[in-house]
Amino acid sequence: MGSFRGSLACAAGVLVGVLGLRAFGSQAQMSSMTGVARQEPAPPPIRATMSELHAHGGVPKGWTFLLPPGDAAEGRKVFVSMACFACHEVKGESFPRDSKSPRAIGPDLTGMGSHHSAEYFAESVINPNRVIVQGSGYTGADGLSTMPSYADSMTVKQLIDVVAYLKSLQDGGMGGMAEGHHHTSGSMKMK
Repeated sequence: MGSFRGSLACAAGVLVGVLGLRAFGSQAQMSSMTGVARQEPAPPPIRATMSELHAHGGVPKGWTFLLPPGDAAEGRKVFVSMACFACHEVKGESFPRDSKSPRAIGPDLTGMGSHHSAEYFAESVINPNRVIVQGSGYTGADGLSTMPSYADSMTVKQLIDVVAYLKSLQDGGMGGMAEGHHHTSGSMKMK
């Protein structure tokens, strides 16, 4: 009986943590990169019994994972330090000319922030074969993505921050923002 209670307490703790992450990640939604942040209220907590969780595959009905907010300026530093620019162009951005990584063809990321969710970007970084972009240079001879996985080489904070940077790429480069502007918009904080 003690091990069942321990398992139940562990599952409840995980649920509380996950639900807290959902609320934390939902507190602000991005409206635009014009410098005007729109704060939307966090969705109400999802409450469920353990039997309801089990009936829905272990997660609350209607639940989806939301990435918590990140720092886009720090994410740009991660983008540079991991030499992502060796494969991905971002028009309007100035990156080092030399890279330890060989130059390769990857999707142009200019303006991609307005086309994809933060969660899609995160999965693309840590599980690049989940969605394979078809086309010359995007897939190898084995039919898999040429994008390397960063699941073992990137911290969670680095992932969250690089995703914030990718989300900031609106219309052209860093959303057309001048350096030095501070924006809190959705899941990013720009300085």
